[in-house]
Amino acid sequence: MLLDVQDLHVAYGKAEVVHGLSMQVRAGEFVVVLGRNGAGKSTVMHAVSGLVPKRAGRVLFGGQDLSHATPRQTVQAGIVQVLEGHRVFQTLSVEDNLLIGTYARTPRGDRSKLEPIYAMFPELADRRQQMASRLSGGQQQILAVAQGVIGEPRLLILDEPSGGLAPIVIDRILDVASRLCRDGLAILLVEQLVEKALRHAHYGYLFETGRVAAEAFADELGQGDLLHRVFLGGHAQPTEETAP
Repeated sequence: MLLDVQDLHVAYGKAEVVHGLSMQVRAGEFVVVLGRNGAGKSTVMHAVSGLVPKRAGRVLFGGQDLSHATPRQTVQAGIVQVLEGHRVFQTLSVEDNLLIGTYARTPRGDRSKLEPIYAMFPELADRRQQMASRLSGGQQQILAVAQGVIGEPRLLILDEPSGGLAPIVIDRILDVASRLCRDGLAILLVEQLVEKALRHAHYGYLFETGRVAAEAFADELGQGDLLHRVFLGGHAQPTEETAP
């Protein structure tokens, strides 16, 4: 087991938004998290990454307890989250953005990591000296993913990478994620495009109001009517979690 989230509770002020949620990701596994807006998907990812405090529960990663880790400690342990919304440094070049992605392991940056990334993302190689602000939205999202990959994490969290992007760019990002997973990198994807996400994933979780409403292998989750009821506005009762 690579990531083991146990009985996680998260609150904003007095309002608890995640209620005893548990989930797991195995090494080299592609896991997708689905759910409507407000289901707690991004909040759970932020809690795993150390970006928001936990009211209760544990986050174990590779046997290490990261329940109280800072974001930097989480990255150093091998978890990298690509945040929603094309989060790159607009006033820096493509190459400088990539070098920042190496700082967790080599504070001065590691230029030896650049060429493998450019080979993986040739659309960035042609723009390496271009300011990030001059990239299209799709190019910025690809840069954000590349910035996460260059840090050589053990788990890459992609938080709704499809937001506002053309279908061809979404397919490109998901294809890259699948290839990285085949090479041994664990992927945890938060996504609203259900069919595309399940097509790439091994396993999936369905969140509803800060709880796990269902979990199953990806092909099984896509066939159930619970998923459709939740996305159409129905209310599902959380089920007892079962391991794959």
